[in-house]
Amino acid sequence: MSNVTHQFAGYTAVEDVSLSVSQGRFVSVVGPSGCGKSTVLSIAAGLLAPTSGSVDVLGNRLEGINRRAAYMFQQDALLPWKTVLANITLGLEFRGMAVEAARGPALEWVRRAGLEGFENHYPHQLSGGMRKRVAMAQTWIVDPDIVLMDEPFGALDVHTRLRMESEILGLWSGSGKTVLFVTHDLEEAVALSDEVVVLSAGPASRVVGSYAVDLPRPRNLIDIRTDPEFNRIYTAIWRHLRTEVLKSYAS
Repeated sequence: MSNVTHQFAGYTAVEDVSLSVSQGRFVSVVGPSGCGKSTVLSIAAGLLAPTSGSVDVLGNRLEGINRRAAYMFQQDALLPWKTVLANITLGLEFRGMAVEAARGPALEWVRRAGLEGFENHYPHQLSGGMRKRVAMAQTWIVDPDIVLMDEPFGALDVHTRLRMESEILGLWSGSGKTVLFVTHDLEEAVALSDEVVVLSAGPASRVVGSYAVDLPRPRNLIDIRTDPEFNRIYTAIWRHLRTEVLKSYAS
């Protein structure tokens, strides 16, 4: 993103945002509530066009929907009248693959997502964590170059969330895919990422900090929060983020 500004009916959500994510990196965006994190992600997805500035994806100017990316939403977008298997095949069908041809890859993703035995269940028959697994399989089955994730685990209990975070890292590790991950949870951002980007309080939110997370990989997410280096990085970012959170309270 180069000097991206986006306005809604005269309200400036983000202003002059420049953000570069290298291929294969896992980058998280944090900031106070309402600061425009999801706006940034929607612009990266091509769901919103910037009022000014530009977005380039793998060397090409983004015009319209970002066809190189897949989007995992905060609330899953499962179709309630379709089974687990049918929901997972959707992305391939939308790309022109016949239903029967899509069935084989979908069954493999059922296995990879730990959903064996639930292929013919409907979303209302699944736990919150299982629904997230279906959404995860939906996102990754289309083999995107870029994965955009908007607080995907925020509604889960702490244990399910930890497991889903570990599974996402397992999928991403060695895949060469780029992840742009929005979260309100700074601990989650540090645990998962190569880099954490901090947005200022809104309106007219902007990038006010970028921090490298040089913790070794693979990461043991169960114990990583007790690592002194984790706590050093967390504290450094929180000092900056705390200032922006306090500004948002005052506005």
